Parts: sequence; C-alpha cells; structure tokens
Amino acid sequence: MTDAAGCAVRAELRDRNGHAQKISVNVESMLTSLIRGMRELSPEVSRLLSELVEREKTCGACAEGDEDDADEEDEEDPPVKRSRT
Repeated sequence: MTDAAGCAVRAELRDRNGHAQKISVNVESMLTSLIRGMRELSPEVSRLLSELVEREKTCGACAEGDEDDADEEDEEDPPVKRSRT
C-alpha cells in the first residue's frame, strides 16, 4: 500500500489584487477518496467565489467600467459577413 500522507486536492483563488486563498482537502490514493475530496472542495470553492463576487459588486464603478468597455468593443467592431461566390 502507498503512503497517502502527501495526497490532497487543492484549490487556489487569486483576486484582482493578487491575494490568494488556498483550500486543501486530504485524500487517500483511491478513486473513491478523490471523489469525496472533490465533493468537499466544491462547496468551499463556491463559497469563496460568492464572497469574491459580493466584494466586486460593492466595488461598483470598478466592475461596471470593465463590463461597459467590453460591450462598447462589441458594438464598434461587428463581425464581417462574407458572401460565397
């Protein structure tokens, strides 16, 4: 049997400022343990992402400015249609 002490499922979330939040779930070296680890990790990652979204919403102008710029770029450069001859 292999030593499972070093096995883990890890996730890292970095925000715009470069701050990192790391999550780690220890697992054994079996598929069922890996699946269990992913199931444990998923809600934690979702929670962190939700917190990040809420922080970005409170930023207000920062988030709106980025979205507006993306919309303007789409409007300025419409796709070119090519006709077949």
